[in-house]
Amino acid sequence: MREEENFNDILTKTAGRLTNIVLLGFFTVLCSLPVVTAGAAFTALNSATKAYLYKNEDKALRVFFAVFKKHFKISTIVWLINLVAIAVLVWDLVYYRTGSSTIDILASSAVFTLLLFVMYEISLIFVIIGEEVSNDVVDCFKMSLRMAMHHFWRTSCLILITGAVFSTGYYFFRGLLPFSPGLIAYLSWQIIPEIFKAEKKRLKALENQNQ
Repeated sequence: MREEENFNDILTKTAGRLTNIVLLGFFTVLCSLPVVTAGAAFTALNSATKAYLYKNEDKALRVFFAVFKKHFKISTIVWLINLVAIAVLVWDLVYYRTGSSTIDILASSAVFTLLLFVMYEISLIFVIIGEEVSNDVVDCFKMSLRMAMHHFWRTSCLILITGAVFSTGYYFFRGLLPFSPGLIAYLSWQIIPEIFKAEKKRLKALENQNQ
């Protein structure tokens, strides 16, 4: 009887977790449709996922919409800056890739490197906004880049997770794509706490050195 109850509990928790992943992914995509609002949607997704996984918050959607509204302004500013940066860099990359001179090759490599920096920064900046570490746009950019570079391998895992989920959805399960942000956030939050923990340890070590 106990084994049956335990199995039912596991089944209920798994079903609840899957439901939240699907719903959060769907509403993230829905709230990102105007494109301009995507930043606020990503911030809300990360905060709601954390609340559900680590704070036992059952009403993840309530957290999602509360954070979406609360951090809309700063998330939108950050997102638009990144969007412009990506557009310019992609345009430059396409332009230089059409050339064959040494300068074109070097410029193409430099632009690609900058694009990677933006990808690493994006992987953490909306988490930082949701964590309310800072309300200053410049500070958020600095923190995300610093954390991404100091914890390069863990941040690389976040980017690999995003690429793997989108690739799987695109090539094998197209129906997964509308819900993929929820799955990406769920998998990413298995790693993100370790990044913050390592960053706190690093900052504490620096503080001790300066004393």
